[in-house]
Amino acid sequence: MDHSIVESFAQGGRTVITSRVYPTKAIDGAARVFMFNNATGLNVKASAKIWQMDSADIHPFPL
Repeated sequence: MDHSIVESFAQGGRTVITSRVYPTKAIDGAARVFMFNNATGLNVKASAKIWQMDSADIHPFPL
């Protein structure tokens, strides 16, 4: 693929956001990630885990 898909999971995986992004500022490590909360509660706990994924090996079915 073209490395343009970002998936974000919240609430233990009950909520997910999938988006296609084209980070032109990611060159030379200048990319940034922002997290925000629009809830009314005062206590907010946020954390992030980021994984690099390997390429998929796709083997077509024989005809």
